[in-house]
Amino acid sequence: MRTGRRRLAALALVLTALVVASPGCARKHMRGDLAPPAGAAAWDSLHDVTFDDHYTQTPLELSGRAPGDVIDQQRLAQRLGFADLVALVTVDQVWSRGLHDGAPSQHLDVTIDRVLLGAVPRGTRNDQVLALRGGEALPAGLTGRVMVMFVRWAPGDGPGYHHHLMPADDNVLAWISAMVRHARALGKLDAVEKPGKRRRGKAAGAAKRPSADRGGPPRD
Repeated sequence: MRTGRRRLAALALVLTALVVASPGCARKHMRGDLAPPAGAAAWDSLHDVTFDDHYTQTPLELSGRAPGDVIDQQRLAQRLGFADLVALVTVDQVWSRGLHDGAPSQHLDVTIDRVLLGAVPRGTRNDQVLALRGGEALPAGLTGRVMVMFVRWAPGDGPGYHHHLMPADDNVLAWISAMVRHARALGKLDAVEKPGKRRRGKAAGAAKRPSADRGGPPRD
């Protein structure tokens, strides 16, 4: 009888451990998740505002002079200047799971389509899950949209990076391409890897205009 009780108690402990370890507020790292390469610099709180694990919902007004437009333009320049990786991604799904500060934790399933600056670490899958801060419900209209993803590595912090997403409209892509070409001409950027499975290529050639049929970049 005592043996049976001990077995039940042991089983209860195992089930409790499984419940505690089950995915809720946090997501377990999986093989191929986006992660910083060896030697990546530590996170600096200076970047908390620009790489805020959130997204810009409306296209930027690059020529706007309103105070809000000017701030957005400055943030875009900072993101491009400090990003370790800039890529075009397609939003495959919007979903939430668990609670963070009393609100559902929002996530985006994305596919990395094309690298505009930097390089995706070797072994990284094209499909990734991005967690967003803020807690507010995300619009269903994000599904299927192509966005620019800015990533700054943060070794040992959460998934190992912080990010920001924004709509990949023609003006922004042209601006990014021009800035990357200018920086490379000044010798400020290292050579980008040759095209590979992840559609890596030179930033100037990679930042092509979105195709008219789905608002995204032409796929290989």
